[in-house]
Amino acid sequence: MASDPSNPSSARPASPHSTVRRDLAWVLALTVLAAVLSVTFDFSEHAYRWTRGLERFQLDELPGTLCVLSICLAWFAWRRYRETRRELSRRCVLEAQAERLLADNRRLANQALQAQELERRHLARELHDELGQYLNAISLDAARIRDLSSGREPEVHRVSLGLMQSASHVYRQIGGMVRRLRPIGLDEFGLPSALEHCVDGWRERLPDASFSLAIEGDFAGLSDALTITLYRLVQEGLTNVSKFARTSRVEVFLVRAPREAQEPQDRQDARLIDEIVVTMADDGPGTDLEKPRGGLGLIGMRERVEALGGEFHVASKPEGGFLFCARVPAHAGLAEPVN
Repeated sequence: MASDPSNPSSARPASPHSTVRRDLAWVLALTVLAAVLSVTFDFSEHAYRWTRGLERFQLDELPGTLCVLSICLAWFAWRRYRETRRELSRRCVLEAQAERLLADNRRLANQALQAQELERRHLARELHDELGQYLNAISLDAARIRDLSSGREPEVHRVSLGLMQSASHVYRQIGGMVRRLRPIGLDEFGLPSALEHCVDGWRERLPDASFSLAIEGDFAGLSDALTITLYRLVQEGLTNVSKFARTSRVEVFLVRAPREAQEPQDRQDARLIDEIVVTMADDGPGTDLEKPRGGLGLIGMRERVEALGGEFHVASKPEGGFLFCARVPAHAGLAEPVN
């Protein structure tokens, strides 16, 4: 398939060897052209006539000196070229080591996040199943004591009512802890339902703000690491809204769609990869991204996304709102297929 000259992306970069051959061809061509012009116009004879009157200054020896200078400059350039090649080779090795270490760090970060979410899930189940069960038993026993002591033991009756209230309060607190540890409905009903429940909760907490949630695509079959990462991104974004933009208009957009792989070798070989994009924008006061920030929210969001091989971008300015966009491959966190 012929490349389109009007399309810059269709032009392939020249290889280093072809560049060297082209430059060498230019050098040879200019040398031959200089020789032809010198023979045609008798350059040496003209130069001798021009410099004959300045014999006392030994200018007739200048061509030989310039020839030696040219050879020395060529040798100097060759030495610098070899040093540059060695330096580039060393930098390539260091860059490869840095990329390998970065990949190891991202893999470790991903494993740490997975271990953290696994522990959170375990704690949420323990709190719900174990403590919740015993709190229900305490509440039932207190209700039984209240019924038996009604009218006969006022003090016992009062204490039983206080015990029921305390048990209900602890149960509500545990429920809140369970929801923070593991999103409600994420395992049972999937990511879209869990996000809708999360946004509904913030609608109740921030009545002065306006929330809109748009979800497109099929989010079944995602890895647990990717699912919880997408949820945590929206959760952290809404938390930031509650801190800095309590009266703003918030838009959350989540889509799963294919896109063309970056830098395909051939347009015919270009393949589509499935990716998920989550975007959140608000029209709040915004912030100056050039100034250092004390919080770790954005850093944690970026680490979560990059640990899964994705990209995380932020845009904001004072009085200009805030926006973040994360792009993550849909296969992130899944086991690689064995050929």
